[in-house]
Amino acid sequence: MKFNLIDEKWIPVKRKDGTSNRIRPWEVTEDFENNPVVTLNAPRPDFNGALIQFLIGLVQTTFAPAKRIEWKQKLKTAPSTDQLKTAFMTVHDAFELGGDGPRFMQDFDNIDQKPKPIDWLLIGAATENTIRENRDLFIKREAVTGMCPACCVTTLFTMQTNAPMGGPGFRTSLRGGGPLTTLIIGDKVFDTLWHSIWFNVLESKKFLSMCSSARSSDSNKFPWLAVTKASVTEQDMHPFQYFWAMPRRIKLDIKNLETGICNICTQQSNFLITSYREVNKGAEYKAPMKHPLSPFNGNTQKSVLTQPGGVSYRHWLGFVVNDNEGKREPARIVHEFINERQQSDWQLRCWAFGYDTENMKARCWYDAKMPLITVSDELIAKYEDTIASLIKASIIICGNIKIAIKRVLHGIPEYDSITRQIKWKYKDIKRLHADEEKARIRILNSTSDVSLFMAVEAFFWQKTEQRFYSTLNNIMRAAKNDEPHLIFLEGWHHALCSEALQQFDAHMLNGPIEDVDIKKVSLARKELNDFNKGTFVRTLLGL
Repeated sequence: MKFNLIDEKWIPVKRKDGTSNRIRPWEVTEDFENNPVVTLNAPRPDFNGALIQFLIGLVQTTFAPAKRIEWKQKLKTAPSTDQLKTAFMTVHDAFELGGDGPRFMQDFDNIDQKPKPIDWLLIGAATENTIRENRDLFIKREAVTGMCPACCVTTLFTMQTNAPMGGPGFRTSLRGGGPLTTLIIGDKVFDTLWHSIWFNVLESKKFLSMCSSARSSDSNKFPWLAVTKASVTEQDMHPFQYFWAMPRRIKLDIKNLETGICNICTQQSNFLITSYREVNKGAEYKAPMKHPLSPFNGNTQKSVLTQPGGVSYRHWLGFVVNDNEGKREPARIVHEFINERQQSDWQLRCWAFGYDTENMKARCWYDAKMPLITVSDELIAKYEDTIASLIKASIIICGNIKIAIKRVLHGIPEYDSITRQIKWKYKDIKRLHADEEKARIRILNSTSDVSLFMAVEAFFWQKTEQRFYSTLNNIMRAAKNDEPHLIFLEGWHHALCSEALQQFDAHMLNGPIEDVDIKKVSLARKELNDFNKGTFVRTLLGL
């Protein structure tokens, strides 16, 4: 089977008029003036996340702008399909999915192992241990028995890009298991797929300086062109490998193909792939790996991974602006855009997505788009300080809700005659640290009610998100016009306190009355409200 990713129409997209079709990679700018491609249209959201990174990587590899002025010109006037085709054809031989030579994202050597069902290649699929233990309750075994080449290559790229832990010697992705990706995307004016790609492409010189561009052999750019290396550092690889890393040693079975319906996209295919082979001891990518599309943790020297609870405005610190306390810095592309490229009249968003994984399991796929608020250079410092105070206040108050719930469910209130205050002891915590901040962390991390706390967090961030953006807009507008802004901070504080009580009530007062300890609920609720309205949070907000 021959299936070259430059030649074939395999990328599912949707055009401005709502029609859907498949295109070749270089056709992303086809009919750009009249009916442009506006978005990817894969049958799974994780496929869309993988495909946008594939296209960004392909353009970064073959068509990167030399200077900022060239980047700006091609943002306003998209290149022709012929220009893109010419550029992409320079790597044509490295993007063959089948054939007798090296295959895209597949091990250079033949793998003599027992075939695995093709659905095991999907992140989150029911694999051997799950089936053996009969735990495939939500993701059923044998739901996918055959994939067309288009869906199969997307599945393969999704795995190599996001690879979770897979057992001894089965490596995680270059950025770790379940990395978070943050992209800049347009809104209204810059709303095509080309714009979404081009916003996230660095100038050639800046990209090539990120690691060892002197390692310019083809196999250092595309690792499937040579025998797998056991260990890879940034000094061992060309920057292109950020996009084309291959931690897993996989080989698709392309000799015994079948005809039928692809179980992913439901299209008829004469080349259904039903199995693959895999061996451990793939390439281990050593931190730091400062991938241009992922936020970075300065403490661990690793990319930020997707965490439970989803993506919301609470992640602005470290995702959009620097988080000096948490030592997180935004992805290189976000930093580059905010500091070098943005214009105050542009309306743009941050698209954040990734798999939340635990060991070998994918717990959830998170996908969110957040507005970016552009400000002038003279207001940047104030802007970042304001964001930090707004988010930190919301984090403290969200934590207070969980502590109040913890007190109701597991706490024992005791009156201290010396301080004349109520102190709480907990059934599942023998001794609390004297330091208040460490005690708070201990209380929040020790609960057995993990799912309840996740629900509280999810609802709290969802309910306050719109108010956050409107508050930030109002404060920045006031700062620009040199007007007072305390009224907006007061409004934000009031909104957080009000939502905290609503979340507490919703989770503590909705059960049968006979199951409610009214005394503990009343006491915990009062303390929650008093602390949220106290000097600590108000000082944090500058009130």
